[in-house]
Amino acid sequence: MSSSERSGDADATPDNARATQEDAEAASGETGNRLHEALDQARMRRRSHAVALAGAAALGLVFAWLHWLGLVLGGALVALVAPSIRRGVAYALAFGVLVLVAFAVAIGDAALLVPEMRPIVYVTVGAAIGLPLFGSLARGIV
Repeated sequence: MSSSERSGDADATPDNARATQEDAEAASGETGNRLHEALDQARMRRRSHAVALAGAAALGLVFAWLHWLGLVLGGALVALVAPSIRRGVAYALAFGVLVLVAFAVAIGDAALLVPEMRPIVYVTVGAAIGLPLFGSLARGIV
């Protein structure tokens, strides 16, 4: 055994293991505090709020384009930057309308035929409005 291996074994005492675990817990606590500070800043300052809301909506649109669960994530993201739960719900509704507008723009002239497809259009509108609302419940937790 070399001297470096022996010194590595000496560092593996229970006291050092506890210190490493405490350091990891402290680092995660600091990360949580920084996240709460950033959210508070985004909720209280006008300019930061506008930037955070636009970023959350854009990110939510990207995820919604990739998968339907992106609608839930988008609703959660826009609600998290809201100053209150009530405004978070309103932001989620607005995000759902934004998704419907983006969908209509994406399908182009075929959007004029969508109202004639009655059963499926109900699912589309219901999902675009309901799933972001479901995601906005995250604002009540954080």
